[in-house]
Amino acid sequence: MDQLTIYTDGASRGNPGQAASAWLILRGDEVLESDVLTLGRATNNVAEYSALNAALRRAAKFCTPKETKVEVFSDSNLMISQMTGRYAVRSEDLRPLYEKAKQLASEFASVTYTHVPRENAYVGSCDWLCNNALDLLSLKSVPAQNKAPDKIECTPIGIVHSPFNTAEEAPRQGIFTDKPSRIMIYEKYRDGLFGLAAGDKVFILCWFNRAERDILKVKPHGHGKGEMRGVFSTRAPVRPNPISLTLVTIITINDLILTVKGLEALDNTPVLDIKPYYGDIDS
Repeated sequence: MDQLTIYTDGASRGNPGQAASAWLILRGDEVLESDVLTLGRATNNVAEYSALNAALRRAAKFCTPKETKVEVFSDSNLMISQMTGRYAVRSEDLRPLYEKAKQLASEFASVTYTHVPRENAYVGSCDWLCNNALDLLSLKSVPAQNKAPDKIECTPIGIVHSPFNTAEEAPRQGIFTDKPSRIMIYEKYRDGLFGLAAGDKVFILCWFNRAERDILKVKPHGHGKGEMRGVFSTRAPVRPNPISLTLVTIITINDLILTVKGLEALDNTPVLDIKPYYGDIDS
Protein backbone atom coordinates (compact mmCIF):
# COMPACT_ATOMS: atom_id res chain seq x y z
CA MET A 1 0.00 0.00 0.00
CA ASP A 2 1.42 3.38 -1.03
CA GLN A 3 1.42 6.27 1.47
CA LEU A 4 1.57 10.04 0.96
CA THR A 5 1.84 12.84 3.50
CA ILE A 6 0.29 16.27 3.01
CA TYR A 7 1.00 19.49 4.90
CA THR A 8 -1.23 22.52 4.30
CA ASP A 9 -1.66 26.11 5.39
CA GLY A 10 -3.85 29.06 4.49
CA ALA A 11 -3.43 32.77 5.15
CA SER A 12 -5.68 35.82 4.86
CA ARG A 13 -4.63 39.41 5.46
CA GLY A 14 -7.70 41.12 6.88
CA ASN A 15 -9.79 37.97 7.37
CA PRO A 16 -11.46 38.45 4.97
CA GLY A 17 -8.74 39.93 2.77
CA GLN A 18 -6.17 38.90 0.20
CA ALA A 19 -5.68 35.15 0.78
CA ALA A 20 -3.40 32.32 -0.28
CA SER A 21 -3.21 28.55 0.18
CA ALA A 22 -0.06 26.39 0.14
CA TRP A 23 0.76 22.71 0.44
CA LEU A 24 3.53 20.14 0.49
CA ILE A 25 3.07 16.56 -0.75
CA LEU A 26 5.61 13.95 0.36
CA ARG A 27 6.27 10.27 -0.12
CA GLY A 28 8.43 9.35 2.85
CA ASP A 29 11.16 12.01 2.96
CA GLU A 30 10.79 12.88 -0.73
CA VAL A 31 8.91 16.10 -1.45
CA LEU A 32 6.78 15.47 -4.54
CA GLU A 33 5.26 18.93 -4.78
CA SER A 34 5.48 22.31 -3.07
CA ASP A 35 3.08 24.93 -4.38
CA VAL A 36 0.93 27.95 -3.53
CA LEU A 37 -2.37 29.33 -4.84
CA THR A 38 -3.67 32.90 -4.47
CA LEU A 39 -7.42 33.19 -3.90
CA GLY A 40 -8.28 36.88 -4.07
CA ARG A 41 -10.45 38.07 -1.17
CA ALA A 42 -11.29 35.24 1.26
CA THR A 43 -11.28 34.31 4.95
CA ASN A 44 -8.53 32.35 6.63
CA ASN A 45 -10.79 29.31 7.01
CA VAL A 46 -11.63 29.35 3.30
CA ALA A 47 -7.89 29.52 2.57
CA GLU A 48 -7.24 26.51 4.83
CA TYR A 49 -9.89 24.40 3.07
CA SER A 50 -8.70 25.57 -0.35
CA ALA A 51 -5.20 24.34 0.50
CA LEU A 52 -6.56 20.94 1.56
CA ASN A 53 -8.64 20.53 -1.60
CA ALA A 54 -5.81 21.58 -3.89
CA ALA A 55 -3.40 19.20 -2.15
CA LEU A 56 -5.78 16.23 -2.32
CA ARG A 57 -6.46 16.94 -5.99
CA ARG A 58 -2.73 17.16 -6.78
CA ALA A 59 -1.83 14.12 -4.64
CA ALA A 60 -3.99 11.89 -6.85
CA LYS A 61 -1.60 12.61 -9.73
CA PHE A 62 1.32 11.04 -7.87
CA CYS A 63 -0.28 7.69 -7.01
CA THR A 64 -3.03 5.17 -7.60
CA PRO A 65 -5.56 6.70 -5.17
CA LYS A 66 -7.43 3.50 -4.25
CA GLU A 67 -4.09 1.91 -3.32
CA THR A 68 -2.82 4.88 -1.33
CA LYS A 69 -3.20 5.99 2.27
CA VAL A 70 -2.90 9.74 2.90
CA GLU A 71 -1.97 11.55 6.11
CA VAL A 72 -2.94 15.23 6.28
CA PHE A 73 -1.32 17.63 8.75
CA SER A 74 -2.50 21.21 9.32
CA ASP A 75 -2.38 23.86 12.03
CA SER A 76 -6.07 24.68 11.45
CA ASN A 77 -7.83 23.18 14.45
CA LEU A 78 -11.24 24.07 12.99
CA MET A 79 -10.67 22.32 9.66
CA ILE A 80 -9.10 19.23 11.21
CA SER A 81 -11.92 18.99 13.78
CA GLN A 82 -14.55 19.30 11.06
CA MET A 83 -12.90 16.77 8.77
CA THR A 84 -12.70 14.25 11.63
CA GLY A 85 -16.32 14.86 12.65
CA ARG A 86 -15.61 16.47 16.01
CA TYR A 87 -17.07 19.81 14.91
CA ALA A 88 -20.12 20.43 12.74
CA VAL A 89 -19.81 22.63 9.64
CA ARG A 90 -22.17 25.54 10.25
CA SER A 91 -20.68 28.14 7.91
CA GLU A 92 -22.40 28.36 4.53
CA ASP A 93 -19.12 29.55 3.02
CA LEU A 94 -17.24 26.47 4.26
CA ARG A 95 -19.84 23.78 3.57
CA PRO A 96 -19.16 23.46 -0.21
CA LEU A 97 -15.41 23.31 0.48
CA TYR A 98 -15.95 20.72 3.20
CA GLU A 99 -18.10 18.56 0.92
CA LYS A 100 -15.53 18.85 -1.86
CA ALA A 101 -12.78 17.76 0.54
CA LYS A 102 -14.86 14.73 1.57
CA GLN A 103 -15.42 13.82 -2.08
CA LEU A 104 -11.72 14.14 -2.95
CA ALA A 105 -10.73 12.14 0.15
CA SER A 106 -13.14 9.32 -0.77
CA GLU A 107 -11.03 8.57 -3.85
CA PHE A 108 -8.15 7.32 -1.67
CA ALA A 109 -7.88 4.10 0.33
CA SER A 110 -7.94 6.22 3.49
CA VAL A 111 -7.24 9.77 4.64
CA THR A 112 -6.38 10.72 8.22
CA TYR A 113 -6.23 14.23 9.64
CA THR A 114 -3.90 15.48 12.41
CA HIS A 115 -3.60 18.92 13.96
CA VAL A 116 -0.03 20.15 14.43
CA PRO A 117 1.32 23.45 15.82
CA ARG A 118 2.39 26.26 13.50
CA GLU A 119 5.98 25.62 14.61
CA ASN A 120 6.00 22.38 12.59
CA ALA A 121 8.76 22.85 9.98
CA TYR A 122 6.67 21.66 7.03
CA VAL A 123 3.65 23.75 8.00
CA GLY A 124 6.08 26.64 8.48
CA SER A 125 7.27 26.16 4.90
CA CYS A 126 3.65 26.34 3.72
CA ASP A 127 3.10 29.49 5.78
CA TRP A 128 6.20 30.99 4.16
CA LEU A 129 4.89 30.18 0.68
CA CYS A 130 1.55 31.84 1.51
CA ASN A 131 3.11 35.01 2.86
CA ASN A 132 5.59 35.31 0.02
CA ALA A 133 2.72 35.07 -2.47
CA LEU A 134 0.73 37.72 -0.57
CA ASP A 135 3.80 39.96 -0.33
CA LEU A 136 4.21 39.73 -4.10
CA LEU A 137 0.55 40.64 -4.62
CA SER A 138 0.91 43.69 -2.37
CA LEU A 139 3.99 44.82 -4.31
CA LYS A 140 2.12 44.56 -7.60
CA SER A 141 -0.68 46.75 -6.22
CA VAL A 142 1.71 49.59 -5.29
CA PRO A 143 2.66 52.04 -8.09
CA ALA A 144 6.30 51.74 -9.16
CA GLN A 145 8.55 54.28 -7.48
CA ASN A 146 12.21 55.15 -7.60
CA LYS A 147 13.15 53.03 -4.59
CA ALA A 148 14.01 49.47 -3.72
CA PRO A 149 11.02 47.23 -2.88
CA ASP A 150 10.29 46.56 0.78
CA LYS A 151 9.71 42.88 0.02
CA ILE A 152 11.07 40.38 -2.47
CA GLU A 153 9.87 36.88 -3.22
CA CYS A 154 12.12 33.96 -2.31
CA THR A 155 10.94 30.36 -2.68
CA PRO A 156 12.81 27.36 -1.21
CA ILE A 157 14.06 24.77 -3.69
CA GLY A 158 14.43 22.04 -1.06
CA ILE A 159 14.94 21.22 2.60
CA VAL A 160 17.83 20.04 4.76
CA HIS A 161 17.75 16.83 6.78
CA SER A 162 20.71 16.98 9.16
CA PRO A 163 21.81 15.44 12.49
CA PHE A 164 21.58 18.86 14.16
CA ASN A 165 18.26 19.69 15.80
CA THR A 166 19.30 22.70 17.89
CA ALA A 167 21.80 25.53 17.53
CA GLU A 168 23.74 24.07 20.46
CA GLU A 169 24.28 20.80 18.55
CA ALA A 170 25.38 22.46 15.31
CA PRO A 171 28.98 23.56 14.61
CA ARG A 172 29.72 27.28 14.23
CA GLN A 173 30.70 26.66 10.60
CA GLY A 174 30.33 23.67 8.29
CA ILE A 175 34.10 23.20 8.09
CA PHE A 176 34.02 21.98 11.69
CA THR A 177 31.89 18.88 11.04
CA ASP A 178 32.32 15.65 9.07
CA LYS A 179 28.75 14.51 9.77
CA PRO A 180 26.80 14.10 6.52
CA SER A 181 23.56 15.93 5.83
CA ARG A 182 20.94 15.28 3.17
CA ILE A 183 19.46 17.97 0.98
CA MET A 184 16.12 17.02 -0.51
CA ILE A 185 15.33 19.00 -3.66
CA TYR A 186 11.68 19.54 -4.56
CA GLU A 187 10.45 17.76 -7.68
CA LYS A 188 9.74 20.94 -9.65
CA TYR A 189 13.47 21.82 -9.51
CA ARG A 190 14.74 18.41 -10.67
CA ASP A 191 16.22 19.73 -13.92
CA GLY A 192 18.35 22.21 -12.01
CA LEU A 193 20.49 19.32 -10.67
CA PHE A 194 21.68 18.34 -14.14
CA GLY A 195 25.48 18.59 -14.29
CA LEU A 196 26.15 18.04 -10.58
CA ALA A 197 28.15 14.95 -9.56
CA ALA A 198 29.56 13.23 -6.47
CA GLY A 199 32.80 14.90 -5.43
CA ASP A 200 31.75 18.37 -6.59
CA LYS A 201 32.20 21.30 -4.24
CA VAL A 202 29.17 23.58 -4.16
CA PHE A 203 27.88 26.51 -2.15
CA ILE A 204 24.59 25.85 -0.35
CA LEU A 205 22.45 28.89 0.40
CA CYS A 206 19.93 28.30 3.20
CA TRP A 207 17.35 30.40 4.98
CA PHE A 208 18.05 30.14 8.72
CA ASN A 209 14.38 30.43 9.65
CA ARG A 210 15.04 29.99 13.37
CA ALA A 211 17.62 32.78 13.59
CA GLU A 212 16.85 36.15 15.18
CA ARG A 213 16.40 38.94 12.64
CA ASP A 214 16.46 42.09 14.78
CA ILE A 215 20.10 41.93 15.96
CA LEU A 216 22.66 44.11 14.17
CA LYS A 217 25.71 43.84 16.46
CA VAL A 218 27.37 40.70 17.87
CA LYS A 219 30.62 39.48 19.37
CA PRO A 220 31.97 37.07 16.71
CA HIS A 221 33.39 33.69 17.72
CA GLY A 222 37.00 32.96 16.80
CA HIS A 223 37.75 36.23 15.02
CA GLY A 224 38.74 39.68 16.23
CA LYS A 225 39.38 40.62 19.84
CA GLY A 226 35.93 39.95 21.20
CA GLU A 227 34.68 43.46 20.47
CA MET A 228 31.18 44.14 19.19
CA ARG A 229 30.90 44.20 15.41
CA GLY A 230 28.11 44.74 12.93
CA VAL A 231 26.59 41.51 11.67
CA PHE A 232 27.53 42.39 8.09
CA SER A 233 31.21 42.04 9.08
CA THR A 234 30.66 38.59 10.65
CA ARG A 235 29.37 35.12 9.78
CA ALA A 236 26.81 35.21 12.61
CA PRO A 237 23.49 33.54 11.66
CA VAL A 238 21.52 36.40 13.25
CA ARG A 239 20.90 39.16 10.69
CA PRO A 240 17.99 40.95 8.96
CA ASN A 241 17.92 38.32 6.19
CA PRO A 242 19.31 35.09 7.68
CA ILE A 243 20.78 33.65 4.47
CA SER A 244 23.66 31.23 5.00
CA LEU A 245 26.42 30.47 2.50
CA THR A 246 28.30 27.20 3.10
CA LEU A 247 30.86 25.41 0.95
CA VAL A 248 30.18 21.66 1.01
CA THR A 249 31.32 18.56 -0.83
CA ILE A 250 28.73 16.33 -2.50
CA ILE A 251 29.19 12.74 -1.32
CA THR A 252 26.40 11.12 -3.33
CA ILE A 253 23.43 12.10 -5.48
CA ASN A 254 20.46 9.75 -5.36
CA ASP A 255 17.66 11.08 -7.52
CA LEU A 256 16.55 14.28 -5.71
CA ILE A 257 18.65 13.69 -2.58
CA LEU A 258 22.13 15.18 -2.25
CA THR A 259 24.22 13.80 0.62
CA VAL A 260 26.85 16.41 1.50
CA LYS A 261 29.70 16.92 3.97
CA GLY A 262 30.40 20.23 5.70
CA LEU A 263 26.91 21.66 6.23
CA GLU A 264 26.06 23.26 9.58
CA ALA A 265 22.34 23.87 8.91
CA LEU A 266 19.75 22.56 11.38
CA ASP A 267 17.31 19.81 10.44
CA ASN A 268 14.38 21.06 8.32
CA THR A 269 16.16 24.26 7.21
CA PRO A 270 14.85 25.59 3.85
CA VAL A 271 17.36 25.59 0.97
CA LEU A 272 17.31 28.63 -1.32
CA ASP A 273 19.95 27.83 -3.92
CA ILE A 274 22.97 25.76 -4.95
CA LYS A 275 25.94 27.31 -6.74
CA PRO A 276 29.12 25.61 -8.01
CA TYR A 277 32.55 26.33 -6.52
CA TYR A 278 35.13 27.47 -9.07
CA GLY A 279 38.70 27.31 -7.77
CA ASP A 280 39.96 30.01 -10.12
CA ILE A 281 37.53 32.65 -8.87
CA ASP A 282 36.43 31.44 -5.42
CA SER A 283 39.79 30.62 -3.79
